[in-house]
Amino acid sequence: MKQTSPLEQWQQLVDILDRIDKRGLKSLSTAELLDFGKLYRRSVSALAYARAHGLNPEHTHFLNQLVGRAYGHVYTAESKGLASWLHFFTYTFPYRIRTEWPFLAAATGIITFVALFSYVLVMLNPSLAWQILPEGFEFLSEYVVNRHEEGGDWLPLTIRPSSVVEILTNNIGVAFYAFAGGIFLGLGTLYILYVNGTMLGTIIAAFAQADAVASINFWGFVAPHGVIELPAIFIAAATGLMLGYALINPGDYDRKTSLKLTARKAVDIVIGVVIMLVIAGFIEGFFSPTLLAEWIKFTFAAVVFAALLWYLFWMPLKRKI
Repeated sequence: MKQTSPLEQWQQLVDILDRIDKRGLKSLSTAELLDFGKLYRRSVSALAYARAHGLNPEHTHFLNQLVGRAYGHVYTAESKGLASWLHFFTYTFPYRIRTEWPFLAAATGIITFVALFSYVLVMLNPSLAWQILPEGFEFLSEYVVNRHEEGGDWLPLTIRPSSVVEILTNNIGVAFYAFAGGIFLGLGTLYILYVNGTMLGTIIAAFAQADAVASINFWGFVAPHGVIELPAIFIAAATGLMLGYALINPGDYDRKTSLKLTARKAVDIVIGVVIMLVIAGFIEGFFSPTLLAEWIKFTFAAVVFAALLWYLFWMPLKRKI
């Protein structure tokens, strides 16, 4: 790499980054890749020096943007097929959850508060349930009881594959809206949390007031897949809050760079959420509707939920070298 002035070096780095954005890292030659690494290290050093010595704010801001853009490409893992996916599920996804736990805690706290508030309102005024819940929901409890008494199957085996597709489409759609809603300063995500929290609290209250057998049968249906499906929605909402926070408080970066860096982390989480919803969808389609005893379903749900918590928060992580 020939000797050039700092301004020429930064322009070289900008040119390289523009090409990477358009054509990917593979568009660079070996020499250009080496130059890219050297220019990135020099820009990091220059940024650290500028911050330490209080140099021109515009100069520091420019270097901030440059380092932010380059960082995302320098530390983007190369895809290596099955090994890359194994690393994603054994390290990347749970690692992202653990490092971004404040957003998950916030999403869970918000939806829990809304659900509790809705639960109290409906318990005090039961008629509210039928104003909030979809039309026809009032017949569900009776239907749940009847199918058990008659030994009927409310989801025949022949239609389960198509039902799974419908379930997945709906759940992934909710997760996507929770994630994408973060672009609107997090307001879209907050709306999704409000709607789902209201529905959750209302349903809990409605079945708390229903026949005891209906309540047990209903939760026996919901629990096996719900212990994965609900956390997945909470996690998706957490990514939306991440995006919103990146826009509201970009820190040392401009909002565009802050959003781009945060989105890279958020997408890792969303990929994991989709897989969680696929698993939950298959459970909802092929296991939850069965007429197995409720204690079997509740035991299954407890084991699955414990395994999920262990995987996301306590499983030892070993980063790939």
